[in-house]
Amino acid sequence: MYKVIAIIILIFVIIKLAQLYINRNWKLLHTTFGHENYYKAVAKLKSAGVKYKTKTPLNVNNRERLNDNTQYDIYVKKEEEHLAQRAMNQSD
Repeated sequence: MYKVIAIIILIFVIIKLAQLYINRNWKLLHTTFGHENYYKAVAKLKSAGVKYKTKTPLNVNNRERLNDNTQYDIYVKKEEEHLAQRAMNQSD
């Protein structure tokens, strides 16, 4: 029984360390809420040619379908952060 728990904990630690290693070159650029704001932010990054990735934390309050408050965390590569900031600060 203890061996199974130890193996599960070891696997969890290995997965977390792998995630840290893979994501070490990415930096959180912007957090936005709702699909519309997300697509506006991503369009600015795409037009500037900046690579990005998005994470959506678990959204527990999804009862109201009309009120979209999904959180989007947008990450960019550290070496492209200045280009991404410039793109995000441009007016529509």
